[in-house]
Amino acid sequence: MERAVDEMEQAYLEAADGDARDALRRALGDALQELATMSGQVSRGYVRASRPADLARKLGRERRDRDAARAAGR
Repeated sequence: MERAVDEMEQAYLEAADGDARDALRRALGDALQELATMSGQVSRGYVRASRPADLARKLGRERRDRDAARAAGR
């Protein structure tokens, strides 16, 4: 995990030509976009669970159901 964070840090610094403030702005912007995407998915009902394990079970079951419905429709 630490290695991945170091790699992300290096990538943002390179994209910002070594400017730490710009790198932080870019990272924050990306994080905010990711949060907005997840928030939209939650508000549309794509993601609902009280615990991560519940979410994994729910998404797994729903995905299997969707895949089965698509296969039956072909």
